[in-house]
Amino acid sequence: MYPVEMGQKSFSIELADTLSDLMRGVAGWLLIGLGIIAFLAGTGGIVQTAGTAEVIVPLLLVGFAVLCIMSGVLVTPRFRRLLDRRHELSRFGTVKTVENRTRSATENGRESCVVCDSDSKEGLIRRYRREYAVAGVPLWTISENHNFYCPDCALAELSDRSTVGAGDDDTAEWAATEAE
Repeated sequence: MYPVEMGQKSFSIELADTLSDLMRGVAGWLLIGLGIIAFLAGTGGIVQTAGTAEVIVPLLLVGFAVLCIMSGVLVTPRFRRLLDRRHELSRFGTVKTVENRTRSATENGRESCVVCDSDSKEGLIRRYRREYAVAGVPLWTISENHNFYCPDCALAELSDRSTVGAGDDDTAEWAATEAE
């Protein structure tokens, strides 16, 4: 057995994470399906018993359906990733975001810096994303791109960003993404 470097996951951990995501996905979609069936049955029951005292049972069924659908959305990994990237509730239409993450030397591979074209194992990865959002929740990604910066260029880039005026909309969006 080979030793695992710091920051890397072993094969068994990656397999467990993949199976866990798969099982959450199956459970989430089953809850969503059950919720849709219960919602259709409940609304049909409300229509049939409208104006009578028996309307309470279909109303409870609709409430159960809404609970199942909401639980399914929160459990399903695909929807969770969308909810994790949500914006302000007032955001509708195209939303631009910039995300930064550091790349450590323990990650595999080397990348070229977009500024100085030097190869490096560590540095800054900046992801640019344009997505279409409704009530702050991104429904689909229009475009996604990333740039890699070596440590020296990343430091220069970040120090240049901090000196830009606060009135710039792109800087405000960058700062908001950084805070999340």
